[in-house]
Amino acid sequence: MGKKLSWEDAEKLGKLNNNSDEIIMEQPNKYGYRVNINHPLVRPHFERYKQKIGAIVLSDKERLVFEMYIINALKRKGVQL
Repeated sequence: MGKKLSWEDAEKLGKLNNNSDEIIMEQPNKYGYRVNINHPLVRPHFERYKQKIGAIVLSDKERLVFEMYIINALKRKGVQL
């Protein structure tokens, strides 16, 4: 078996890659996605969207449709993007 990480080290590593503070990422990730689906306000909407369309994993097109839904909802609420 390999070397195991302590939970403290795992938490530190997770914080390096997880920018869950922002709903909209300033720079799109390497796949071109702009919405942080792990944000606590976005995640429930993401899970409902997956249920609605009957998907476990979204295709690129489905993900982009979801992102447009979130971006438009934020604009309607007056959030500057």
